[in-house]
Amino acid sequence: MLKKFCILPLLILYFLPTFGQDVIERDYFPNARAKNASIAAARYAEEGYYYTKFTTYLSAVDSSRIYADTALFFIKRSLMLSDTAIFHAPETNFPALDFLFSGDKRTSKADSIIREFYPMSEIKSHNVFGTEASLHLSNAVMDFFNASLLLRSEDGSEDADKYAVLPYEDEVLRLEADESAFQAVANEYEDEIDKMILVGLAMNEKVSEAPDQKTRFAVRNRLEEIEKQLNHTVSRLRDTSSRIEEIREILDDKYLTDVKGVEDPEHVSQFDTKKKAEEIEMDQMVPDGLAYKIQLGYYPSDVDIENFHGLFPITGETVKEDLVRIYAGLFFSYSEASKGNKYIRENAIPNSFVVPFHNGKKVSMSQAIEIEKARGVD
Repeated sequence: MLKKFCILPLLILYFLPTFGQDVIERDYFPNARAKNASIAAARYAEEGYYYTKFTTYLSAVDSSRIYADTALFFIKRSLMLSDTAIFHAPETNFPALDFLFSGDKRTSKADSIIREFYPMSEIKSHNVFGTEASLHLSNAVMDFFNASLLLRSEDGSEDADKYAVLPYEDEVLRLEADESAFQAVANEYEDEIDKMILVGLAMNEKVSEAPDQKTRFAVRNRLEEIEKQLNHTVSRLRDTSSRIEEIREILDDKYLTDVKGVEDPEHVSQFDTKKKAEEIEMDQMVPDGLAYKIQLGYYPSDVDIENFHGLFPITGETVKEDLVRIYAGLFFSYSEASKGNKYIRENAIPNSFVVPFHNGKKVSMSQAIEIEKARGVD
């Protein structure tokens, strides 16, 4: 039985050297070790989450214990990396440290819950407690990713908002890990914004239904708190977008090399620099499969389309009631999207960047490139 429990962790140990986040810890800028350890802690906590989640679906105790055993391995690694991040994080970076301590606490809590239900013989107990442990781990993942966003160069330095770029080959693993982490965080922020908007709408209905002034006052206070949190999350989303833009611009040549010779896509790109867009098509579905758009930025919801004269088509996504995200073009290969982005950066908006979608969902560029390469070469 012991061999049965140990086989998965042994296989994982064998493949661990291929995990980029463990081989890119180096002093490429102040706080780099803390930043990379935080990203790695998030990724191991995420693996722990998936294996713990499996225990909530199973109907056999032995199977549940195998997955729980594997989850404990990833959790132990996450906690080790969390300690590394806390050790190297500057004492003055209180926001990052708050996230790190919170992630560490949540991961430790999940660890204790799993160890508690592991010896239990009732599968229902595994299912119930596994749900609780996985919830702690999903929150820990976000805490560690959020900490990584705040661990930049030292505050006040000239390079506080810039990457110190190393020789190209040494840089790629770190940048791709960062880009994937930032995209994961951006997706979470967007989900959180959607949820808070729905909560706000429900609270507005409660104001009109409140039986007395005291209740209305309490509901309005809660609405104000939701609005503050919503604005804070939107601010974080915009910051994250700027980090993604910077990394993708640095890695553009690498991405172009990766897709060189790949078969042409089935669909023709839509991008015209001489045709005038008559309207902004809002919240349109992105076609299934792999697609790219060029993000132009965040704008008020009543933005004048004349601001984007000379670019077609222009589409938008509603972030919240008074804020939209604007895109230009629709592409089905990275090389075409990169050409369109170069034109926009040189002639219209200097901080535009390519955004990949897969089946309508935003994904990291490294994931998109792998999907495109799967088409094969001519």
